[in-house]
Amino acid sequence: MAQVGRVGRVLTRSRQRALTEFGLGLVGVLVLVALWWYGGEVRPFIPPVGDIAGAAPEFLTDPETWADVWATLLRVVGSLVAALILGTAAALSVSRENFLSRVVDDFIKVALGIPSVIAALIALFMFRRSDVGVYVVVTAITFPYVCLTLAGGLKAADRRLDELAASYRFSSWQRLRHIYLPHLVPYMFMAVRNEYAHAWRVVILAELFAVSSGMGARFGRAFDAFMLNDVMLWLLMFIFILGTSEYLVIVPAEKWLTRWKTVATR
Repeated sequence: MAQVGRVGRVLTRSRQRALTEFGLGLVGVLVLVALWWYGGEVRPFIPPVGDIAGAAPEFLTDPETWADVWATLLRVVGSLVAALILGTAAALSVSRENFLSRVVDDFIKVALGIPSVIAALIALFMFRRSDVGVYVVVTAITFPYVCLTLAGGLKAADRRLDELAASYRFSSWQRLRHIYLPHLVPYMFMAVRNEYAHAWRVVILAELFAVSSGMGARFGRAFDAFMLNDVMLWLLMFIFILGTSEYLVIVPAEKWLTRWKTVATR
C-alpha cells in the first residue's frame, strides 16, 4: 500500500508539473500575440493579426505550401538520422582513445567552428542547387554536437558493465546492442531535442542558398518580393511545425523508449 501511495504521489506531481508547463507556455503564446498585435498597430512593416488570419485559409489550402513543407521536413529528418549515425560512430571512436579517436576528435573541433552560412555557400558551390547539398550541410553542422552529447554519455557509463561483458565474452555487436545503445538512448534523445531546432534553422538557411524548393526557398522569394503576409505565414508555419513535432512526436517517443527507467525507480 505504501508503494502504491508513493507511485500515486509521483503521478500527481507529474500531472501538476505538466499543467504548470502548459500554463506557462500558454501565457508565453498570449504575450507574443499581444506584442504582435501592438506591433501591427504601430509599425507599417509588421502585418496586422487580422490580415494574417484572413490570408491563412488560402495559404493552408494551397497544395504547393504542403509540398514545400514536406520537402523541408524530409531534409530535416534525413539529415538528423545521418547525424545520429555519424555522431554515434564518432562518439564510440572517441571513447576508445587511440589514433583514430584523436583524428576524429580534431575533426569534431574543426567542424564545430564552421558557420552555417559558410557551409551553405560551400554546398551551393559544390553541389549546384542539389538536394544532396542540403543534406550534407545540415548533417555536417549538426553531427559534431550530437557526437559531443553521446561522447559525454559514454563517459558516464558504468565501467563495471564492460567488465561484465568481458567476463561473459560478449562480441562487439553484443556490447553495442545490450550495453552501449540502451545506455545511449536518453543521450540520443537529448541530442535530438537539442539539435532538432538547430537542424531546422540550418535547413531553412541552406534552402535559401542551395535549392529552389522547401520552406526556406519560399520564405526567401516572399521576402525578396516584400510579400509581408507570406513572410509571416511561413514564419508561423515554421514555429508551428517545430513546436508540435517536439511535443507530439519527440517527447512522447522519448518517454516511451525510456519508460524502463521509471519502472526501475519504483
